[in-house]
Amino acid sequence: MKHLNLFIFFILSVIFLIFSSQIKFSTNFLEVFFSKESTTLLNVTSKLGLSNNIYVAKKGFSDESLKALRSIADKLQKVEGISKVQLSVSPSKELREYYKKNYYLLADFNDTKLSTQEIHYRLQRAYTALQEAFIYMPLDTNDPLGIFSVKAGEDHAYLKLKNYGYVLKASVSVDTSSAAEAKQLYTKVNTLLKDHKDHKDLLVYAPFFFLVENSSYIRSDTQKIITLATVLLLLLYFFMLRNYRLLFHTIIAIGSSVLAAIIASAYIFGSVNIMVLAFGISITTISIDYMFHYYFHGDFATKGFIKQKRVFFGFLTTFGVFVIFSFISIRLFYELAFFSAVSLLVAYILFSWVFSYLEIEKPKLGQSKHTFKKVNPLYVLFISFVLFGYSYTHLKFDDDLRNLDYKNEKLLALSQQFREGLMQSNYQTVLLHASTQELLLEKYEKLEKMYPDMQGIGKFLFSRGKCEARLHQLKMYDFEKVRETIRTQAKKIGFTNVFEHLYAGLENMNCDRMHTFDDMGFKIVKENSSYYTAVFIPKNETVAKMEGVEILDIAKHLSQDMQNSKQTIVKFMTVSIVFIVMMLVFVSGIHILYPLVYIVFPLSVVLFCITFFGKINIMHLFAMIILIAIGIDYGVYMHRTTTQTETRTAIKYALLSTLAGFGVLIFSHTVALHSIGLVITVGIGAIFILLWGTSDR
Repeated sequence: MKHLNLFIFFILSVIFLIFSSQIKFSTNFLEVFFSKESTTLLNVTSKLGLSNNIYVAKKGFSDESLKALRSIADKLQKVEGISKVQLSVSPSKELREYYKKNYYLLADFNDTKLSTQEIHYRLQRAYTALQEAFIYMPLDTNDPLGIFSVKAGEDHAYLKLKNYGYVLKASVSVDTSSAAEAKQLYTKVNTLLKDHKDHKDLLVYAPFFFLVENSSYIRSDTQKIITLATVLLLLLYFFMLRNYRLLFHTIIAIGSSVLAAIIASAYIFGSVNIMVLAFGISITTISIDYMFHYYFHGDFATKGFIKQKRVFFGFLTTFGVFVIFSFISIRLFYELAFFSAVSLLVAYILFSWVFSYLEIEKPKLGQSKHTFKKVNPLYVLFISFVLFGYSYTHLKFDDDLRNLDYKNEKLLALSQQFREGLMQSNYQTVLLHASTQELLLEKYEKLEKMYPDMQGIGKFLFSRGKCEARLHQLKMYDFEKVRETIRTQAKKIGFTNVFEHLYAGLENMNCDRMHTFDDMGFKIVKENSSYYTAVFIPKNETVAKMEGVEILDIAKHLSQDMQNSKQTIVKFMTVSIVFIVMMLVFVSGIHILYPLVYIVFPLSVVLFCITFFGKINIMHLFAMIILIAIGIDYGVYMHRTTTQTETRTAIKYALLSTLAGFGVLIFSHTVALHSIGLVITVGIGAIFILLWGTSDR
């Protein structure tokens, strides 16, 4: 039994090593806050290609800049994962062919009946212009009357970044929501561009760069935090315990609890979020107070399962809170809660059972000759409610999910530069959706009548109803008579046989010719049994509220997700507090106020301090749950203890341990981790104040 602790660690290590290749660690923690609607929205925008483009800008508007971009375009075209590279904004060959095939359907059609005199006048005007022209002037021998017309566009225009230079756009075919695939493409593109001789004059941006760079930074930041926390804890235990055999077994027990939690989380959830791992290393420090309490009270001297009611109650309360939160609908929080519950359970069993066979002697502590006086809990509660009142009137909730992420200043600046420089900010993206493609196109056409300058797939693809209406309109127009009149009048004016193919192919027009293809520039995609497309409406237009029509505002959706998450976590906090109070009543009865101040006072101090740092976010709220779980343990330990010196020493050491584990999070540049570190650090400081308030006088 003396080697049981080592044996358990060995078994868990073997299991971890066997399945290590299958255990995945996720770094994109923001997605775990997304609702089903937001996830659908993000999937749709990805499929529509709204976020799957890479932009490369070359400084300058010279021919040399174009030549450099053409060279880069040729290389990018060969990169796996890039489907198309575009430098010119002129229509592609495939789009030109498609438009030519469906010209009579897509072009504007003026069905005004023309008299013989009007036809003669137009032909005469064209003939005179040709005769008097100094340079060659083309004549549309297919439609000399201009019955069909298309808005002229720039045939040799290039993408430009305002005040910088020409731009090429590369379309991505890989799943950029996958961190692994996105990182591979990111590496290939950046390696290729760094080898370019003028790479310093290049600006490169893609929306998915945030996922790659932020995930990489968060992973690096988390590894540093985990390393720092581990080193600090080892140093702290080394100087505090001074029983190096106990120190060794404590490290082994903590390792076992973390390994068990990782294995269980990977089995249940399929992956372990890197934030959960960083948090999990810190959460193990809570379980250390079980060991300190047993150690300083000499409980390791008796073999068998240690039955310390106060420790058991502290564990049960903390474990219960995490079990409650494991049922929350927010993925990150239920993964954190599950990891913590498993870690605490394993640590409690090891410290309460396995350690009793290690024959560890009770340390010698100097007994104080002074008496301990408890601070009046009513005074503390009064101060706490004053702080609560101030915080309530000054705190606002931060519902911007992006504020929890790493602040990538460089990419944020590039994003703004490309958005404004490519004039994307002049349009608002509107998402249309319907149950069928036909209904989707009908919705587009209804919206197009309200906003004639709207850009979208309806410029190239009609609903069946609109297409058949156009065919009927063409059929009702007497083109045979127009052809005969043109040829007759043309001969009178002096034209030779140039109008032999007037309105060629008109009678062969049909709706089956119309279809979608990649080079069209717009898409229709299917997601969860619904069809979606994006349209672009000038920003000065007010988009009418219609079913299946919404301005694409992902930030707004995520903000609503955060508000819903806040409401959810507040509900679970309420349930947890009710559970804790019930447990306190069970243990303390009418003397509940004293242990209760170890919850109320730290929370009030934390909220008061956050008012000076800005808004409160969802990670602050979750960290407060941990603080409650920590505080209740110490409140129970201090309540009616007959071994003041041992209990206070155990609590102080446990607090220092928790501070070392969680306090390092405050140095993280990832706001989510920093928020947890801030709450726990300030909260532990408040608990130290409570301990000082009961110091020997």
